[in-house]
Amino acid sequence: MTAQGSPQGSPVAKIDLDRLLSPQAARSEEMEALWRFLQAEDAKLPDQSRMAPHEQRLVRDQAARRFDGDLEPVESVERVHAPGLGGAPDVVCDLVTPADARPGCVVYLHGGGWTFGSIVSHARVSRALANETKTRVLAVDYRLAPENPYPAPLDDCVAAWRYALKRAGAEAGFDGPLAIAGDSAGANLGLATILREGEAGRRRPDMGLFFYGVWNCDFDTPSYRRFGSGHGLTRASMEKFLDHYAPGGDGPGALRFEPFVSPTFASEATLARLPPIYLSAAGLDPLLCDSVEFARKLDAAGAVYDINVHEGLHHGFMQLSARLGEARRAYGLVGDFFRAHAG
Repeated sequence: MTAQGSPQGSPVAKIDLDRLLSPQAARSEEMEALWRFLQAEDAKLPDQSRMAPHEQRLVRDQAARRFDGDLEPVESVERVHAPGLGGAPDVVCDLVTPADARPGCVVYLHGGGWTFGSIVSHARVSRALANETKTRVLAVDYRLAPENPYPAPLDDCVAAWRYALKRAGAEAGFDGPLAIAGDSAGANLGLATILREGEAGRRRPDMGLFFYGVWNCDFDTPSYRRFGSGHGLTRASMEKFLDHYAPGGDGPGALRFEPFVSPTFASEATLARLPPIYLSAAGLDPLLCDSVEFARKLDAAGAVYDINVHEGLHHGFMQLSARLGEARRAYGLVGDFFRAHAG
C-alpha cells in the first residue's frame, strides 16, 4: 500500500527478520493444535514415496478435503474453459461468484509446487478471495509438472488471464478491477504472468495479490536453514518441485535463473513498472526470506507494494482459515489492499 519514500514509510523496513528467525520463533497455539491434528491425520495416508506424481495428486486432493466440509458459501461456481495458447488444450477453470458481486475479476492460481494442487484442493482459497473482495474469482486448473514443465503451466495461466480480460471487454460483470492472485507456486506463476504480459506489451493485471510465494531458487537462505524441516513444507520438497518445473540443474544460464521462473532476478526497471503488489508471508516458512527479499527489491525499485508476515504460522496457512483466526485476518488484509487499489 505504500511505495518507497512515502510518508507512511517502507513496509519491509518494519520487518525484524532476525527476530522472526530466532530460536524463540514458535507456532501459535492454534497452529500448534492444528499441526498435531495434521500429523496424526497424515500418518493415516498411504505411503507416497514410491507413487508417481499423478497418484500422489489423488492422495493429496483427498487429504485437502478434510477442511472442505464447511466451505464458505458463494452465489455460484461455474465450470468454464479458457482457450489454450498456441494450440494447447483448453484450460479448465472454476468461475466463483460471491453474493452481491461487484464488477471485476481476480484470476487465482493455486499452489502445490507446480506439481500438485487443483481448483478442488484450493477451493477454500478461491471462495474466501471471492467473498473478501466481493469480486468474481477465476480459479485456474493449469497443467502440472513434471509431465508439463515450464513454460506449460505459465502458458495456461497467461491463457486464463487473457480469457478474463476478453470477458471484461464484453461483459459488464467483468468490467472492473482485474487482479491476479496466487499462493506459493501459484504466486510465482501470477507474477510471471504479469512480467510476461508486460514484456509482450499487453495489458497486465491491475494488481497482484500473492501469498507465501516462490520468488527465488536459493535453497540456502536463513529461512530455509531455520524452517526447512519440521514446519510442513521442507527444503527437500522445494528442491524436487523446482527440478520438476524447471529441469536442467543450476549451472550457468540455467532456466531457473530466468525472471519468469525466479522473479527476484527481474531488473529494477522491470520491478518499478509492476502494478501494486501485495505480499502475505508465513512466519514459520522456508520461503519467508523469499518474500522479505523480494519486498526489499520492490522497495528499492520504488514499486507500490505492501507486505505482512503472519507469525506463528506454517506455509499454506491460507487454506486453513476454518481453524486459524490469523488466516481469516490475513484474508481481510488482502481485501483491504484490493479495495485500496481497485480504483
